[in-house]
Amino acid sequence: MRIDKNILLLAKKQFCLDCNCLEGKNPTQLGKHGIHINRAKKLPGARIYHNELFFRAITSFGELFIMADETIYPWAKEFFKDASPEWFCSFKNLREIDRKMNEQGREILDTHIYFLPDMDAGIVEPICNVKWYEKDEILPFKEKNPFGNALMFSETQPDMLAVAAFDKEKMIGMAGASADGKYMWQIGIDVLPEYRGHGLAANLTALIKQEIVRRKKVPFYGTSESHSVSQSVAIKAGFLPAWAEIFTHKLPVRK
Repeated sequence: MRIDKNILLLAKKQFCLDCNCLEGKNPTQLGKHGIHINRAKKLPGARIYHNELFFRAITSFGELFIMADETIYPWAKEFFKDASPEWFCSFKNLREIDRKMNEQGREILDTHIYFLPDMDAGIVEPICNVKWYEKDEILPFKEKNPFGNALMFSETQPDMLAVAAFDKEKMIGMAGASADGKYMWQIGIDVLPEYRGHGLAANLTALIKQEIVRRKKVPFYGTSESHSVSQSVAIKAGFLPAWAEIFTHKLPVRK
């Protein structure tokens, strides 16, 4: 089991865009580890969710990519300069980040684990009848979307491709792919409750993964660290764990 070097290279390029870790054409580096820290700035092709630019942290295979707002940039440079990327999401570290975010009227929203394709995974064939949908064919699902984890209908992360499974005429599951960044498309999967537990989610995820690779994009799959069922789907679909991210947002207004 291994992740292709070219896929890892494209993923790193994406992380550099996501965290403004570019100076000229080379990623900036600080500290004794592979730690890249820059001021917050939105670059074309970056994966930016909910227009949140205040703080972003990505840790992958011993490297750490951080983007911090000007108001906390000095703190980020000092606090993370000798950080251990492998243990970046420890609760002790998250507590300190959350404390700093609270000072700025923000908080950690979530942490996620993300997966990249296993290059040694075999080719998968459909286990039931399926139908493919291109970008323009996805829009009609917007008014009545039974598969909210597969199709996002986001202006900033547009849905590009979907594959649906059918039981006779009934649509029973769907995997979708959104163009989240310049190099990477994210996969979402949803299956009707009565059809779960039979390998359909993993099959649809594997099918769309293969098609994304064929289109010269990097497919990725993300979920919560505590969502073991979703992680199992990723592994069965031919993915391997590759990185983790920390997301923040403004503190909600308390009434």
